[in-house]
Amino acid sequence: MKYMRTVTLILLVFILSPGMHGCFKHAVEARKPLPDIIWPKPPNVPRIRFVNSISGPEDLNIRQGTVMRFFRFLKGPEERSLIAPYGIETDAGGRIYVIDTSDKHVHVFDPGNGEYYRFPQNETPFMSPIDIAISKDGVVFVTDSKEAVVRVFKKHGKEYIKEIGRGVLNRPTGIAVNEKTGELLVVDTLSSEIIRYDLETHMMKGITGRGGSDSGMFHYPTNIFVSGDGHIFVSDSLNFRIQVFTPEWKFLYSFGKPGDTPGFFARPKGVAVDSDGNIYVVDALFDNVQIFDKQGRLLMDFGGPGHGYGEFWLPSGIFIDRNDMIYVSDSYNKRVQVFQYMKGNGFIE
Repeated sequence: MKYMRTVTLILLVFILSPGMHGCFKHAVEARKPLPDIIWPKPPNVPRIRFVNSISGPEDLNIRQGTVMRFFRFLKGPEERSLIAPYGIETDAGGRIYVIDTSDKHVHVFDPGNGEYYRFPQNETPFMSPIDIAISKDGVVFVTDSKEAVVRVFKKHGKEYIKEIGRGVLNRPTGIAVNEKTGELLVVDTLSSEIIRYDLETHMMKGITGRGGSDSGMFHYPTNIFVSGDGHIFVSDSLNFRIQVFTPEWKFLYSFGKPGDTPGFFARPKGVAVDSDGNIYVVDALFDNVQIFDKQGRLLMDFGGPGHGYGEFWLPSGIFIDRNDMIYVSDSYNKRVQVFQYMKGNGFIE
């Protein structure tokens, strides 16, 4: 008992010591005020506003308490910063989930509860995580491309449940939940197919698409998004187009072709849709996000190559939440940038 009290006293002295506190506190200085950046520029009506840049939990004012920082200091450095973000999604509780393809974890930022953590635990490591989807019941699905499975979690990623797709999937990448049809949709890039699973039983329901360039066919598709009305948007990357389907997989239309100017694609990756039905496409080689109307006509683009706020370096994933907050994985800049779609009467005057 005397030994334990002595150890406790020493710990408290260290914690309360200003010099020691300076050694183990996070080396994060107060952030400078973020710039107010909008697109398009005046005199046009602004439609997109830069909101935030997230490299670690401190960017969302999530900080560890003094005692926890001390024990982390003793234990050694913990990787809390993004290295190579790709898949991204938010849940109904406001948590932000970011796949990091470099450190092979999912970073979870929970600003509402001031919490940050990573998963999975060591007993279920990822080999090559790519994308993430979350059901309305809070079940989390993560594609593991190299392992060729989808891993399933509950309790916001803190508890591993099972894997699905082994022996069926070849190279799973993009993933999305379609609540309208009760399906989990998995993009198999290597097979140029979409594998459909029952959202409750996780049993395979069918396969959509095959390799080719005709409507409804794919050539190395990568990302997928389901809008609020259940319509499905697939980034058909090496066909340089976006294909759009009904919830029942009836082909509606496609848009895009290879090129090096706005309205064309070089390497389309993430795709998402806002509450007005505008379609956002991340182009990794253009280092921008292009926005199209419901017919696939170009409205505008934002971003560009660089390292400053509102600029990108090989961006990849995108997600738009129910509040029209736009999250873009700025992969080589090691961050997620956040933007706001500013609704109005008509997208562009």
